[in-house]
Amino acid sequence: MIRIKKSLILGFALLASTFYAKAQQDAQYSQYMFNSLVINPAYAGYKETLNASGLYRNQWLDVPGGPITQSLVLDGSFFGDQIGLGLSVVKDKIGLQEQSTAYLNFAYKLQVGNGARLAFGMGAGIGQYKYNAGQAEYDDPNDPTLAIGSASYISPDLRAGVHYSTDKFYAGLSSTNLISSFLNNRQTSKDAIVKQGRHFFLTAGYLIDFGSFVKFKPSFLIKEDTKGPTNLDINNFFLFGEKVWLGASYRTSVNLINKRGVFGDVKSPDALVGILEVFAADGVRIGYAYDHSLSALKGFDKGSHEISLGITFGPKRRIPILSPRYF
Repeated sequence: MIRIKKSLILGFALLASTFYAKAQQDAQYSQYMFNSLVINPAYAGYKETLNASGLYRNQWLDVPGGPITQSLVLDGSFFGDQIGLGLSVVKDKIGLQEQSTAYLNFAYKLQVGNGARLAFGMGAGIGQYKYNAGQAEYDDPNDPTLAIGSASYISPDLRAGVHYSTDKFYAGLSSTNLISSFLNNRQTSKDAIVKQGRHFFLTAGYLIDFGSFVKFKPSFLIKEDTKGPTNLDINNFFLFGEKVWLGASYRTSVNLINKRGVFGDVKSPDALVGILEVFAADGVRIGYAYDHSLSALKGFDKGSHEISLGITFGPKRRIPILSPRYF
């Protein structure tokens, strides 16, 4: 009975993930707040240094077909720190669906008084989207109604965003899949439909200084795709001695707007996340995040693991940054 119950729960979870994968949801990250270029092109050049960041995420460990995400981000500030340029490359696989995207990001930054900065960003790129029906395992592989083979297509895309920051506060609003959601309503073999869904991201955070050694940074992220339930991340981090970030995030599904569809009325907690970021050397950041499932997978998966590495390149600036970049 326990095995049957486990199979039913895993089957339901994978059915839900397959639904969202066919809608091609953007990749899930737990450490997005340490390089927001993956969700907002206006973040390019924010740190006013040349940076590289890599990430690997294995979600729902031990669940067949669970999401696996890899990303590489490069960005820097140019022309007197007025222009930010960046490259973001992401590969995301969930179930039978796979997407690989690459974007060139441009940000124009304005000083708006009292140390505040306002950046407008645009990203242009290309994506390859695959549906690998041939990798599926069936009880009856000779059933003529089942999807077979694979299908893929390539599409251009745009993303846009705005990012506002001071020494103690930041806020960002962005949208992805601006044109691919219109272009890519493609039908693959055996009626397997692959679509790109437009996403909206709203994030904000604040830095509270408890002294020279301890700082506290609460923040949130709202992720909206207009089809399924809205995702809400609530984050709280402590910074110790400018060297170690230690924090936790709570991710849940909420309904902010009325939606039509099977999953439109879902309100449920998704995960509790622990995150550790260490500046192991000058210009080198190592990060790890562990997601403990609070959803239907609770007790059946081994959580989600995410590791990241960030590196700042080049010599120290001749003109130092007036304040550290905590966001």
